[in-house]
Amino acid sequence: MDLNALAFWTFSTLAVLSAIYVVFGKNIVYTVLALVSTLIMVSGLFFTLGAELVGALQILIYAVAIVVFYVLVISTVPEYKGKTVDGKYMLLSIPFGFILFLELAYVALYGAWQSATGIFDERVINEIGNSKAIGTLLFTKYLFPFEVASLILLVAMIGAIIIGRKKEDVHQEA
Repeated sequence: MDLNALAFWTFSTLAVLSAIYVVFGKNIVYTVLALVSTLIMVSGLFFTLGAELVGALQILIYAVAIVVFYVLVISTVPEYKGKTVDGKYMLLSIPFGFILFLELAYVALYGAWQSATGIFDERVINEIGNSKAIGTLLFTKYLFPFEVASLILLVAMIGAIIIGRKKEDVHQEA
């Protein structure tokens, strides 16, 4: 077994174990730490597959920015301080996880999303590079979905700030 395959299987195993703890962990802070571990392992998977830009973006956007946002919400919203995850939500996650597993297994086995040529053919990626190819595609063909995603994140941030405000502040303004 070569080193790249060993790294892939190590990252895969650790990502799955961390994700299991994210679903079944009792302490919210520890589940967020397990989420960071899962995101870093997925980034490692991207690196082993040759998608360095996506791996770096995974670390920068998800493992740093989004998780810091989660920790901020957990630490400032009084309803979450010192709470544990309710068992009924963990039980509800089992069928959803199983359905997701079946979907991913189907895609992996039958190549349902496999493209004949890919987004760019290998010659174009070798000429302009992986990062430039993704940047070109992101800011030309996929500009509108990219902007919609940023708008959704902005709305989520404003909603979290409103939820995090103390109830006295809301009642005083009304």
